[in-house]
Amino acid sequence: MIRKADTKKVANELRARYQPTRAVVLVSRLLQKALFAGRSDEVVFWALVHAHYRGGDLSDRSNRQLAAFSDFILPDPSEFNGG
Repeated sequence: MIRKADTKKVANELRARYQPTRAVVLVSRLLQKALFAGRSDEVVFWALVHAHYRGGDLSDRSNRQLAAFSDFILPDPSEFNGG
């Protein structure tokens, strides 16, 4: 189960600890490792981390694409209370 709040926390930690180039390389390597290991849950997790790192909230198009994985992604509580 993937929690969107966790992906946002990880993205914020990356922003705080690493220079942008290093953070993107780190996420890319972890994403690639998960992809080749066949870990679809980790691929989605790191893709969400990357999306939040690069732009904050996801676009409507991204949210529609993620709807296919809604059984595996717990929404961020702030999505329910407008925060």
